[in-house]
Amino acid sequence: ADALKGWAAVQLAAPILARLVPGAPADYLRITAGITAILGHNYTCWLGFKGGKGIATSAGVLLALTPWAFLIALGIWILLFVLTRYVSVGSVAAAFALPFATWFTTGHDPGLTAVTGALGALAIYRHRRNIQRLLQGTENRIEFKKKEAAS
Repeated sequence: ADALKGWAAVQLAAPILARLVPGAPADYLRITAGITAILGHNYTCWLGFKGGKGIATSAGVLLALTPWAFLIALGIWILLFVLTRYVSVGSVAAAFALPFATWFTTGHDPGLTAVTGALGALAIYRHRRNIQRLLQGTENRIEFKKKEAAS
């Protein structure tokens, strides 16, 4: 649902904004709608301006804005999650790689690279407690093994 929210902001809200702000460049409206969805998720007023880390919402936004860069970041997330069993390691690495993936997949678009760099930095910032737990060795891992039923 969070990814759909991000995708919908870019694909559906931006055309509505275009009618409200005639002459505004469509790319800027799409980017603005996506950033707004992510910030609204991370700092929702309903929860005292505290929210999630925005990874799924960002994924939806990125899928709509930069699908190839998104797929590269997703591949990095999957690989590192499988190797380490830490969701946060995959998320931070994907966020770090995102602007580089954007740069190479969009024909060196400096504006979109800057936006995805800022989104990646925000995602890493939102993971600061996870990073502290990783450094302390107290971050939770996802276990793939089934637990045996008690007899």
